[in-house]
Amino acid sequence: MGPVLLITLKNYIGSLYKRGIKMNEKKEDEIYCPECGKPIKRKAVICPYCGVQVRQLVAENKPTVTKASPKPTSTKTKTSAVVLAVCFPIFTWVYTWKRSKHKFFIAIGIMGFIILCDLIIGAAGILTLITSIGIIIWAIIDSATKPRSFYENYPNGDNKE
Repeated sequence: MGPVLLITLKNYIGSLYKRGIKMNEKKEDEIYCPECGKPIKRKAVICPYCGVQVRQLVAENKPTVTKASPKPTSTKTKTSAVVLAVCFPIFTWVYTWKRSKHKFFIAIGIMGFIILCDLIIGAAGILTLITSIGIIIWAIIDSATKPRSFYENYPNGDNKE
């Protein structure tokens, strides 16, 4: 069985030579492993055949390039805020909730207090009407005077209140 195996191996190696494939022939980007003698890549740290460490692992000093994080885009616009202020004044502050929730609660508190006073005094809604007009004007002015960039960069707008 031994001689047959050797002849088969010899024939296999011979066929490789005929096809131009030579055993243990190194290429330009290869070196020989000092332990097993097989060709390995020049940059290899460990031989893939025998597992011996061929050279020390050296960190390459390449400059690290960090990608700038994309600017958050907002779907909010100044026009929508002003239209919302005209149609539903209190909800103009819900539109920019993270930055304007205190104004929403102030407006709700004032309206609640005035409605309660109106009911107690029996002023037939005059106080409520006057207060509502004041809140509408406040909402329109507040949303119209903010720069367009406030809405484009929301919630990190440049108009910090």
